[in-house]
Amino acid sequence: MELKDQIKFYDERWAKKSFLNSLKLRRATKILEYFTIVKRKLKLPLTIDLGCGDGRFISFLGEFTPAEGIELSEEAVRAAKEKYPNTVFHQGNVLEFPFKKEHYDLVVSQEVIEHIEDQARYLEVAAAILKKGGYLILTTPNKKVFDHMEGGNWSRQPIEKVVSPADLKKLVTAQFDIITYESIIFNFGNLGYFKWVNHRLFIGGFKKLGLEKLRNGILSKLGFGLHQCLLAQKK
Repeated sequence: MELKDQIKFYDERWAKKSFLNSLKLRRATKILEYFTIVKRKLKLPLTIDLGCGDGRFISFLGEFTPAEGIELSEEAVRAAKEKYPNTVFHQGNVLEFPFKKEHYDLVVSQEVIEHIEDQARYLEVAAAILKKGGYLILTTPNKKVFDHMEGGNWSRQPIEKVVSPADLKKLVTAQFDIITYESIIFNFGNLGYFKWVNHRLFIGGFKKLGLEKLRNGILSKLGFGLHQCLLAQKK
């Protein structure tokens, strides 16, 4: 799809008021957990959100640290500047935008990389704009789970390139050292061996034994969660 058509799609998307669902809340909670780790190391990390939408999340981080956002949609950036005047917003294509090199301490990428055609280049840009030792917080859907769900990916955005845990780690480690990898939000998928992993009797048995947290911890590290989350540091 041409860039102008992508901009048109996202302009129409962000022109409509939307409320966040519980899945987005759980991803945001995980990002805040990672952000807290970075804040312990860097008092005021200059932070940029790549693909910030209408700015609501990065503006919240902006209550704790200097923050910027970049978004492809002109409509989203217009709304973000109007609603959150204390956060700096840029409109443009992340892959082509004239960022300052080694300028930021932290890059946040929430559910964006799966909508980028050249994912390796996207991570190269993220690394290039980070200072030495800077941090990346990234979340993205999990192809491993989507491949075992009836109907698969439900997003239907112009570009859909959902990645598996193995592919994501390979992409990230080309530029970063992964500090923490987790997958979150379980019990999705009922095709193939997921039918047994997510069987209600199996889930219920762990709950009765008080081992639900142990089960979720194992599934998280093995990449059985609906979304992948990681904290990484620039090499």
